[in-house]
Amino acid sequence: MHPDLATTLKSLGLGLLLVTTLNAQDAACARCHADIVRTYSTTAMARTSGKVTPGNHAPAKPFLDPTTQTTFSITQAPQSLLLQFEKGPDITGTRPLEWFLGSGRVGRSYLFRMGGRLFQSPISYYSTASQWQLSPGFDRRTSLDLTRAVEPSCLNCHASNYNPATLTMNPGISCERCHGDARQHLSTLGKASIINPKKLPPQERDSICAQCHLTGVARVAKFRTDNATYMPGKKLSDFSALFVWDQPESNTIGVTSHFEKLATSRCKIITGDALTCTTCHDPHSEPQPQKAASFFNQKCQNCHAQKPCLQSPQGDCIACHMPKSTGGSVDHSSYTNHSIPRTTNITPQINPTSLVSFWPNTTSERDLGLAWSIVGKTDQAQPLLEAAAKANPNDTASLSQLAQLHDRQGREDLAQPFYEAILKKDPNNATAATNLAVIRIKAGLTDEAIALWRSALKVNPAQTGTRMNLAQALFRQGNKAAAAAEIEQALKYDPDQPSARRLLNQLRP
Repeated sequence: MHPDLATTLKSLGLGLLLVTTLNAQDAACARCHADIVRTYSTTAMARTSGKVTPGNHAPAKPFLDPTTQTTFSITQAPQSLLLQFEKGPDITGTRPLEWFLGSGRVGRSYLFRMGGRLFQSPISYYSTASQWQLSPGFDRRTSLDLTRAVEPSCLNCHASNYNPATLTMNPGISCERCHGDARQHLSTLGKASIINPKKLPPQERDSICAQCHLTGVARVAKFRTDNATYMPGKKLSDFSALFVWDQPESNTIGVTSHFEKLATSRCKIITGDALTCTTCHDPHSEPQPQKAASFFNQKCQNCHAQKPCLQSPQGDCIACHMPKSTGGSVDHSSYTNHSIPRTTNITPQINPTSLVSFWPNTTSERDLGLAWSIVGKTDQAQPLLEAAAKANPNDTASLSQLAQLHDRQGREDLAQPFYEAILKKDPNNATAATNLAVIRIKAGLTDEAIALWRSALKVNPAQTGTRMNLAQALFRQGNKAAAAAEIEQALKYDPDQPSARRLLNQLRP
């Protein structure tokens, strides 16, 4: 942060902690909006990511993961936390945890970098349990997994201005995520207008929250010739197709299902566009935990005061009509039911059968085909994707899904031209390169396969299967030294791979 800016912020009474955690964009906003920035800095959105610094994260005593028989611990390093792992005498190592994701209200996950990519730590800190445990999803793994790459789509909702080339980002969700590009507004000292969500039409207004708080069953990036991405003030439906089941899964609540659940509530259905997220939530501030119940109860009573509560305790609207549910998509967590049920009785689970657009009449058959692919329904997806690929041969998303469908069906003759077309348009498509290499090696085109696998590893060097294939191809060419080097590299990223260790033993003199 620029020293003059830091001095300005201190003079505004923003405090040392805020000065050291604000990203530069929000700090610039603080010059004129000091009170808003000060309160916003304490919200979960503002604190949903950041750099790990000494003393602000709890170490973890060694604990054993019984599934993988791996012992994990966390120690404090000078500028980061240090993840230590040990699985027998041969599988040991460390990873410096540089970034955290999560405000800490539920917990925090941690990231480390290797080979130009960011990866998720297999253990996270859970605030409600006050302990480190396996990260979500890692409890279903049977081996130590240090290769879960963090995708830009994840970081876009946890940080600001993420740059995949440099692995840099600004902490938290910046003011611009909701108010749009502020450069002209700042350069004119506020004379140029900036987006005020309250003044937007309903769908553009709601899109601002939905960009991160709505994923549905399947979220599909729309094909756009301009490659533009969503910006505040636009309709999210012009950039992403959102699909939900035709019969809502009433008992399922997850991290990003609040927006979807609210849409099914009687409150929303009756009031329509008048009810939005900010009817109850102030994005610039949050009530103190001990005052949260009364704060939100008052929001309910703003509309329902004419019907006095007959239950005891009276006035506790949230406890009855927005109960918390545990056992959602993240361990050690609970989620508020935004469907606002009239009773707390468990609704029988309905088996959904069809995908429908969350926003009616905003999707295409192509979008639906990709959505069916995401949920694993090949029969429904394939005819739609075949039509989409024929109609638009430049749509690499459709081509990729269709190619993989053919591949899984054993029809490599049909998959191959799609992979080739994808790589002509997108040479960095690692999936297409990896799968086409397999087809090439079967055809005896070893040099082409090796080149394709090398290109895929430039995109993500932690692909163990790809590197194993490359090593075996090099070995068959008689290049033992190069093959051994690839296996050694694979084990740096993914040390818990017995097949890689066996092959390495065969290659070593």
